[in-house]
Amino acid sequence: MPFTTPIIVGARVRGRAGDLELVVPNPSGAKGNYILQWKSLPEVFTLTVHDRVLHRAVGEALASTPDAVRRATLKTASTGLAGPAAAKQAKAMLKDEEDFKLLINFSLLAETVAQLSGGELQITLAHVQSDTGRQQAKLILARVAHKVKLEGNELYAHLEEWSDLLGSVGSPKLPRPPRLRRMRTRIEEFANSIGSWSEVDKSEASPLGALASLVARETAALASEHFDAIDAHVAKVDQTILNWEKARADLELNVSRIAWMLDGWDMLVAMWEDAVLKPAFDQQATVQELARILPIVPEEEVTGVRRDKLRDIGVQRRKLVKPMEDWVSGSIDADLRTRLERYKAKAA
Repeated sequence: MPFTTPIIVGARVRGRAGDLELVVPNPSGAKGNYILQWKSLPEVFTLTVHDRVLHRAVGEALASTPDAVRRATLKTASTGLAGPAAAKQAKAMLKDEEDFKLLINFSLLAETVAQLSGGELQITLAHVQSDTGRQQAKLILARVAHKVKLEGNELYAHLEEWSDLLGSVGSPKLPRPPRLRRMRTRIEEFANSIGSWSEVDKSEASPLGALASLVARETAALASEHFDAIDAHVAKVDQTILNWEKARADLELNVSRIAWMLDGWDMLVAMWEDAVLKPAFDQQATVQELARILPIVPEEEVTGVRRDKLRDIGVQRRKLVKPMEDWVSGSIDADLRTRLERYKAKAA
């Protein structure tokens, strides 16, 4: 949850028996969490105005997945309650996502026609920008649909469904990557940057920077495996369409896994990007802050050596992270709140 109330930064929402709960990391840094009923939050914590509105929006939508929470977050941010910069960013991101829906649809249509026609036929961007263009696209698809044992309209419907699934992850041949592909790249850059910083910093924050770099690398590597699985379907359109029910389930699983794995990283990356050009003391304080809310992939999600590594990472963080000190009071610290709002404005 992208809250701006310090004590619940990094907390997560989950669905439970038709209701919502908030899972708050143990403020002491020890293993375990506090579980609170969603509706009780305003009674337990002194929330910022932004967080009160976000709390209501999430509760009304019963939002407990990354995409659902994101929609509620952008709706709240666009009101300006997290500052004008966050409002401007939220509106731009909503428009950007609409633009990507069009691009992804075009990309899949173009790739399908190119593969099934052996490069003899072409779909242009104009074919997805108007009703007339879409009718022309269906006529072109009708000429190649027999290759996958379908009628043109059936093939078009499958491709529309496919492009809807890929809304946040896109396909490999887009002119620019959509949100979650950009996020994966930013996490890799974060890992390199904070890892290099930890090698030269001499403070007690240095091992936390190294830990953050390790967690980021593991997360980006896991996400890359799921992106590869998604892209493999695009590389073999005929096989994907011929086995559409199985392929759709596989695509849904991989898209969902990516959304969960990268959830929460936009705030962390923004925190570090905000700190890189600041004095060493500010950088060290930022590393202490972000280390407390690192979203480590649960060890149950992987197998073998990687599971052991993630278990070790969790133990390492509990040993290194200190109690939340200033954050734990729950009071509204103006400076910290301003920083959190600035991070939200920079988040992807």
